[in-house]
Amino acid sequence: MLKRAGVAGSLVAIAVLAVSSAVPAAGHGGGGDGGRGDRIRVLSTNTEEEFVDVGASGLSLGDEFVFTSDLTKHGTLVGHTGVVCTVTSTAREESQCVGTASLRRGQITIQGLVAGEPDVFEFPITGGSGAYEGAEGTLVVKEIPGSDPTQELLTFYLSD
Repeated sequence: MLKRAGVAGSLVAIAVLAVSSAVPAAGHGGGGDGGRGDRIRVLSTNTEEEFVDVGASGLSLGDEFVFTSDLTKHGTLVGHTGVVCTVTSTAREESQCVGTASLRRGQITIQGLVAGEPDVFEFPITGGSGAYEGAEGTLVVKEIPGSDPTQELLTFYLSD
């Protein structure tokens, strides 16, 4: 992942973020109402992205990949994300990513490490606001190969 970010200026978008109850969700005990126990899927499409080379020339500790994406469900805009990934190890090609999904009924936050260039990866959901206050669970990100701009399928598993 970091190699792609350093060379092509594009990082597999993380993770981040969730959807409001305006987005129909397939529920796992939450009834699709945006509450606890929901599974929510959205398409994330990067709209702005920048690789910030802050240290030595080329990929180095502290470099950042910053991006925002639109979140859509069945072609309808349901929110957007803001994500910052900071290089924490060049040896492991690893970065620490922190992100937020802004939605009509609140926000959901994620945070975690990503190493290499995985096609599928997970992040812990670390909290939220509004309808998502106290959110917990896991965000699974699946890259859509060959997409330009970068797209991922995001699935948020909110714990009961």
